[in-house]
Amino acid sequence: MRVISLRCNGLISAVKQGLIAWLNSKDADVICLQDVRVREHKVINDQRFCPKGFEVFYFDGEEESTGGVAIFTRHTPKAIIRGLGPFNLDRDARYIQADFDNISVVSLLPPGPWEKDSKRCRKAFLEHLESWMRKIRKKRRLFIFCGDFGIALRTIDVEEWHKHNDSPGFRKSDRCWLDSIMKNVGYVDAFRQIFENERAYSWFPNDEIFDMPNPGAWRTDLQIASSEMSRKIVAASYAVKCKFDDRVPLIIDYDIELEDSEI
Repeated sequence: MRVISLRCNGLISAVKQGLIAWLNSKDADVICLQDVRVREHKVINDQRFCPKGFEVFYFDGEEESTGGVAIFTRHTPKAIIRGLGPFNLDRDARYIQADFDNISVVSLLPPGPWEKDSKRCRKAFLEHLESWMRKIRKKRRLFIFCGDFGIALRTIDVEEWHKHNDSPGFRKSDRCWLDSIMKNVGYVDAFRQIFENERAYSWFPNDEIFDMPNPGAWRTDLQIASSEMSRKIVAASYAVKCKFDDRVPLIIDYDIELEDSEI
């Protein structure tokens, strides 16, 4: 099973930059997109916005210009879950989950730590997400969470790390949250299971984000998988030659077969 994830910063913009043509060449099973910024009814039946042979599921937010997540899949899922539950966390459409026979794939977009007025919303979202991730550890089901978590865990995940000790997303509190999810809750960073100490980046922010010249690249776009899957992760890469605005896709291959279901 190949899973591709990307924060596309607007689906229409990414498609104009060649996203669908690129996806058609990558033989993915599941594609998770975040920050799609488009209404489902505008693109759901338009082949320009979907790779060939995929079923498409969107979750729209209140404001078309922000948020929104989507999952494209070659295999019909058993169920689709939109949202984490609380209205205040779901109004920007930050969570969509596709359930297959024994595995679920999630596309999610927590509020970014550098986004204006996001501090309270981000804290509530991460607390609820962590509670959910703990709860589902009791289920006989594997999970893959795909998205921009807004956190760079290690110094090798930030190109100019010495500039960012006080930057949102690299502060100790941010890193401790993500570290706890993996060490204490039971998940793994899929990319790091293949490349433990290799420098790799998914986000190339401009100077304005951190109000500093040359902030350098970050690795914040992740696939976080149930720890039982660690030995089933067989390949991983960031498509550095295929940038969409300031992001590049993450491609992970898992030694798992998906089967079609009936919704």
